[in-house]
Amino acid sequence: MNIGVPPSGLGTQPIGEVSPIVEGVFQLKLPVPFPLKFIASYLLPGEDGWTIIDPGFDYPPAREAWEAGAGSVGLDFGNVARIVVTHLHPDHIGLARWLQERSGAPVFMLEDEIRNARHVWDPDRGTEAFVEFLVRNGMDAQTAEATAGTTRLGVRLPQRMEALREGDVVPIGDHASRVVHTPGHSDYHFVLHDEERRLLFAGDHVLLHITPNIGLWTYTEPRPLERYLESLEGLRGLGADLILPGHGPLFHDLDGRIDELISHHAERLSAMHALFDGKTATPYEVARRHFPEDLTDHQLRFALAETLAHLEHLVGEGRAERLGDAVVSYRAV
Repeated sequence: MNIGVPPSGLGTQPIGEVSPIVEGVFQLKLPVPFPLKFIASYLLPGEDGWTIIDPGFDYPPAREAWEAGAGSVGLDFGNVARIVVTHLHPDHIGLARWLQERSGAPVFMLEDEIRNARHVWDPDRGTEAFVEFLVRNGMDAQTAEATAGTTRLGVRLPQRMEALREGDVVPIGDHASRVVHTPGHSDYHFVLHDEERRLLFAGDHVLLHITPNIGLWTYTEPRPLERYLESLEGLRGLGADLILPGHGPLFHDLDGRIDELISHHAERLSAMHALFDGKTATPYEVARRHFPEDLTDHQLRFALAETLAHLEHLVGEGRAERLGDAVVSYRAV
């Protein structure tokens, strides 16, 4: 099958509506206040109740979509058995607490992602360290203050979070899926592989028409791009005929998309390497040269974090050198 062609048009319903994907799997497209427009939440009925994968971003339009979508497929919030969250980003974990309060169901994430989430979404954590991080990498203080201010998204973490580990087998509806750790977009992102039905619930690890942001942040472990590329290779040859991502259309050709994503990052590495033109530059200068000029304050920090991940990878390959400390710069070698 051609990459990007969902089966019989499934997964193409309007935002806010539910569609059946395969037997026992529904997709609910939930609005998000970002350019991505929607996140796909997956609803799976089972004998012990419903399983929900990635409940969405917590704001009124998404809550309204949930109420309408649940009713359209007979999902009773009191009959939710578990809520599974692939990673800590607000469009995935945001509504987990709201759903937990409605249902009493436990929320499952990888053990270390729970720790990271408690750090990232600590309401008492200030933005000072993040501003210093941005300035150290070349962003001016005024822009750093502005983009840091957009991180306050009011994520309320669930009160009850239970840990998953690599290789765990999780009941998903009336079937089971294996937990596969896939770092890169987030340190402890994971996907769920339903081996029996050859389905892959991919979160943000493998998307079709867009590439997930692979960034180096204050809280992430080193070498996120290296770990992302390795985890992509680790999925090659996986028995999955249908990929159910967190954003964008369903697709079939997993290995083909892996090839495209690896090629994309190779091209980006080469493009960033060429931008130095024999001179030194701060990471922020490289980001402003590489990415579009009309980025919002919210988008600027993602551009810088992604640039940092690629520059770090170039250093690891021996193609660049990191200089300085108070203000960091790089040069090509």
